[in-house]
Amino acid sequence: MALIRKMSPEYADYLFDESRTMGHAEYIAFPSNEAELEEVVRWCAENHVPLTAQGALTGLAGGASPDGGLILNLQRMNRILGIRRAEDGTYCLRVQPGLRLAQLRRALQLKMFDVSGWDNLSLETLRDIRPGQLFFPPDPTEPTASLGGMASCNACGARSVLYGCTRAHIRGLRIVLADGRVTELIRGRDRASGRDVCLPLEDGSRFRTELPPFETPPIKDAGFFLRRDMDLVDLFVGSQGTLGIISELLLELMPAPRHLWGITAFFPDDECALAYVRALKGRPDPGIPLFGQKAASIEFFDRNALKMVMRQKTVTPAFRRLPDVPDDGRCAVYAEFNGNDPGEMIPILKSLSGLLISVGGDPDSTWVARDELELEQLLFFRHSVPETIDLIVEENRKHEPCITILSTDMAVDDDHFDELYHIYRHDLSVSGLPWVIFGHIGENHVHPNILARSRQEYEQGHSIFEKWARDVHRMGGSISAEHGAGKIKRKLALIMYGADRMRMLNRLKQSFDPDGLLGPGNILTREGAIRDED
Repeated sequence: MALIRKMSPEYADYLFDESRTMGHAEYIAFPSNEAELEEVVRWCAENHVPLTAQGALTGLAGGASPDGGLILNLQRMNRILGIRRAEDGTYCLRVQPGLRLAQLRRALQLKMFDVSGWDNLSLETLRDIRPGQLFFPPDPTEPTASLGGMASCNACGARSVLYGCTRAHIRGLRIVLADGRVTELIRGRDRASGRDVCLPLEDGSRFRTELPPFETPPIKDAGFFLRRDMDLVDLFVGSQGTLGIISELLLELMPAPRHLWGITAFFPDDECALAYVRALKGRPDPGIPLFGQKAASIEFFDRNALKMVMRQKTVTPAFRRLPDVPDDGRCAVYAEFNGNDPGEMIPILKSLSGLLISVGGDPDSTWVARDELELEQLLFFRHSVPETIDLIVEENRKHEPCITILSTDMAVDDDHFDELYHIYRHDLSVSGLPWVIFGHIGENHVHPNILARSRQEYEQGHSIFEKWARDVHRMGGSISAEHGAGKIKRKLALIMYGADRMRMLNRLKQSFDPDGLLGPGNILTREGAIRDED
C-alpha cells in the first residue's frame, strides 16, 4: 500500500515523544484525510499489525512512542473543515485531529481560514464572525499540541480552573474503530443506557458493548471516563488511542475575553502561598478576607523552581529578558483573571493587595500585567520552568541515555491537597535528589519533577512516584490529571485502578479491539507483564 512506508533512519524523530521515551516500529503512515486513515487501519487489522496514533509528539507520558508495528502520524490531517452555529447559539468548529492548537488560535484571532471544500452554511456562518471574537479555551503548556492529542488525554493546562479541560469543549467526534469502521458521536445524542453501549456505525450497523461496573475518580483526570448513562463522546476522550482513532472533532468555541490580567505574587514560605491559594479558590482560612473574583488560572512555583530559572537566565540568552525574582521570594503564585472591562482590574488589585498582606505576602514585590506585553512577560516566566527542565534532562541524557522526564501530574480534591503537597515536600527533601515543584495548584495538581542524573537516581525517582500513587489512591485521587498514563505511568495506573478494575478495563478494550492492535502499551497493563497489586 502506497500510504504505508517501511521505517528508515529519516523517520527516527517519530520514535519518541516529549517524554523522551524511545520506541520502535516497522512501518509509518501519514494519512491526510479520513478515507486514508480508514485504509491504513484496515490494513493493520487485516495483517495483525499494531498501530500507535501520533499527533504533534508533545506528550509527556510516552503515549505516542510506538511499541512495535506501525506509526500512524496524523500531522497531515490538519485542516479546519467548517463551522456551524448550534441551536443554543454556540459556534462549533469541525477540525481534523492533526491541527495544532497554535494554528487554531491564529485562525480564530485573525479570521484566516482555508475555506476550500467548505459548504455554503459554513461560509455563511463565517461571515458573521469577527476576528478575535471566539476562542478555544483549553491551554496546555505546549501550544503546538495537536487537537486530537489533546482530546486523547483530556489535556487541561493553566486556564482549566475557569474553563475546564478539553472534554468540556468537545461537542462531537468521528472515530475509526480497530476494524476500520467509523462512528460519529454527538454530545447529548449518543449516550449509554446504564452500562450498555450502542454506537451507530456509518455502514448502518451497530457496535454494542458494556461499560465496566465502576466509576472513575470525580476529579480532573486524563484517563478513562466511566459513568452510568454517560455521554459516549466522553468514552473516547482520555482513552489515549486504545479504543479507536479520532478522525475528526467538533469543537465548542466561546466568546473571547477582551482583557487578560496576570499577577505573580511572592511569599516567604510555602504555607503563606497555600493560604493565598485557598483564599483565591474561595476557601479562606479563618481571619483571611473572602476573595470573590474567579481566577482563570492559579499556578505555583516553589523555591527550587525559582532558583533553577534564575540560574538558567545566566547561561541561556533567550532567558535574559526574564525579570529578577525578589530577594525574599521563596515561592510564587501566578493568578490570571479574564474579563471584558478594564475597570474590573482596579477592584481585583485592591482585593488582592489586602489578601496578600493578610497571608504574609508583599504587594510591593508583586508583578502585575495589565496589558498584552506585560502578560506575555509573566507567561514567559511560567513557561520557562518546564523549558529549563527539558534542557536539564537533555544534558543529563548525554551521560545516561535511559533518563526521561520524571514528572507527575497527580490530583486530589480540595480536602486532601495540602496533605499531598506536604507528602511531596517531605519525600523529596529526604531523598537527596534534585527536584522542583511547579504547576496547576488551582486544581490541586502540581508537577513535582525529579531531575535524575544517573540510572540509580532515575530508578529511585520511579519508586517515589509509585509510593505517591498509593498515597493518591488512598485519597481518592487520580495518578494523571492531564498528561495521561501513556506507557510511563502504566504501573501507577495499576496502583490506582487495582487488579480487578484493570482486568475490567482490559475487557472493555478487548470488546473494541479484539486483537489488541490500538495503542499497544498505553494505560493498560499486559497480562503477566506487571504483577497485579492493589
